[in-house]
Amino acid sequence: MRSLSRRHGFTLVEVLVAAAVLAIGLLAALTAFSMAARVTGASRNDTLLAFLAQEKLAEIQMLGRGGLKAGTTAGDFGPQHRQYLWQLTLHQPDERNLTRVDLVISAPETGRTRETRFSTAIF
Repeated sequence: MRSLSRRHGFTLVEVLVAAAVLAIGLLAALTAFSMAARVTGASRNDTLLAFLAQEKLAEIQMLGRGGLKAGTTAGDFGPQHRQYLWQLTLHQPDERNLTRVDLVISAPETGRTRETRFSTAIF
């Protein structure tokens, strides 16, 4: 006759410890996914800012020296990116005939606006 004290299975303590370990692992995984999604969104926004800046600076280069006047202009990036605003400042040419170009792009973020500055020179 077998003894009743030799039952096979898990005790309540073992089940609770396994559940706690599983819960901690799932929490860590969900935190990692959340962080990855946030970093991906920030990276997408930074890439878009760089693309918009490159587009605006290419427009300036296409105008050539004759079409450029010192001063500040501003606007948006059209229907697709209306929430992104730009401000372009062209400076007077210096003694080496270089014109400094400062471009500020304002990008909407949660609860605030972030400004990114780009500068270059045209000769």
